[in-house]
Amino acid sequence: MIFQLIVTFMLLLLIIIISMQNSMPLDLTFFAWKLQMSLTALIFYASAFGGAIVAILTLPKLVNKYINVRNLNKERYELKKKALEQEKQGVAHIKAK
Repeated sequence: MIFQLIVTFMLLLLIIIISMQNSMPLDLTFFAWKLQMSLTALIFYASAFGGAIVAILTLPKLVNKYINVRNLNKERYELKKKALEQEKQGVAHIKAK
């Protein structure tokens, strides 16, 4: 977890450094659209768009993990409850002898 955070921070820092050093105006043509923006803005928007795509693509996996953890916690609680009941029955059985 910490390693991923460090790598993400370093990539973000790299993007910021590149953006600040390349702030010249840029003519951008996409099919019929013609835009003029700085290279910094283009790098920022491309990075944000890429991050959004990654977040959207990982969302189903995270939801699936959340559901699995919830089900396992529920099963663990039920097994713990069952174990306590059996332990009580075992103690009652020993006292009866």
